[in-house]
Amino acid sequence: MSDSGFGDFEFERKFFVADMPAVAASDPSPALIAQAYLFAADGYAVRVRLQGRAPVDLDGTPAELVSALVDDAIGTMTAKGPAAGGTRYEAERELDPLVAGQIVSRAAHVILKIRSSVWLGEDGWVIDRFLAGNAPLVLAEVERNTPVVDLAIPSFCTTEVSEDDRFRNEYLAHHPFGTWAPDYARELELIGPRFVETLGQNEFEGT
Repeated sequence: MSDSGFGDFEFERKFFVADMPAVAASDPSPALIAQAYLFAADGYAVRVRLQGRAPVDLDGTPAELVSALVDDAIGTMTAKGPAAGGTRYEAERELDPLVAGQIVSRAAHVILKIRSSVWLGEDGWVIDRFLAGNAPLVLAEVERNTPVVDLAIPSFCTTEVSEDDRFRNEYLAHHPFGTWAPDYARELELIGPRFVETLGQNEFEGT
């Protein structure tokens, strides 16, 4: 729960990244995240996550990577509500990592990703490189305890997808990015980059 007075709500903005930014390498301890979606419909979702230090060797199968995580990981279960204007209800509680690992290993819809955390200007960012069926997707997120307004957007952010439900993890768990990446590339080429204009003044790096 946030101490900002907003309770179980998260405030974030999300961006599609065309090329893995060099700044991600500055994180000395990237995390491997495996998360299973037990339910997802109409913006509501129930997620079980297992998160631990990313191994150097990522050549294993998804099941092998999940199994390796259990020895040194954090388990959580989260209930989410629909998102609107960069705001989403999210209530989370800890789970025994052994239990979380067993749930994830048995789930039909699982996301695997490597998360790098970096500090840019006044904000902490996470850069997620997705694995398995969602490769080669890379997304960047910034989260605050209050609405994310007047944001300084790094140059590696190609376009904003905060309001594009296709880039929510629960959607990607059911519809892996690898199956529609060429279609999205054509779409992006056609419509060009877009950024939310209703959350204060966007400031773009290098402009």
